[in-house]
Amino acid sequence: MPTSMTRDEIDELLKTALIGRLGMIADGQPYVVPISFAYRDGAVYCHSAQGRKVQALRTQPEVCFEVDELDHIDRWRSVIAWGRFEQLLGGDAREAMGLLVDRFRPLVPATAEGHQGAELGMMRTLDIPRLAEAREQIGQPSAAAVVFRVNLHTLTGRMEGEW
Repeated sequence: MPTSMTRDEIDELLKTALIGRLGMIADGQPYVVPISFAYRDGAVYCHSAQGRKVQALRTQPEVCFEVDELDHIDRWRSVIAWGRFEQLLGGDAREAMGLLVDRFRPLVPATAEGHQGAELGMMRTLDIPRLAEAREQIGQPSAAAVVFRVNLHTLTGRMEGEW
């Protein structure tokens, strides 16, 4: 039988999940995308290339965010949260990218030079070859990368089974 999660259990799932689903309104229609993220202090930090998602967020900043974990049909947990999109610029954007790099660095194999995570896939997909070379670009309105946070104001969680 599903039960409600405590705030500590909700925070723990948000800190450990790798992929969340960001729900928004795009062109008057519901639009949900999977997104990698880092969670800290009640906010979800993300990055994206320019495109439909970013345009939707700028137009309608109220969003829904969901994460889940399924171990077995009768052992699962899920968090749904509502919040507001905020694009980050300058130092705030660099700090957020640092959170993302730190979050995903352990999952990236070492490069040929032995710098684990030095060229994360997220950097390559945004036409930013290396974080060190991109420091001046990150968080600028014209940059390929849009760095943002979703400040969560309402969170709810359900789970079934022992965690």
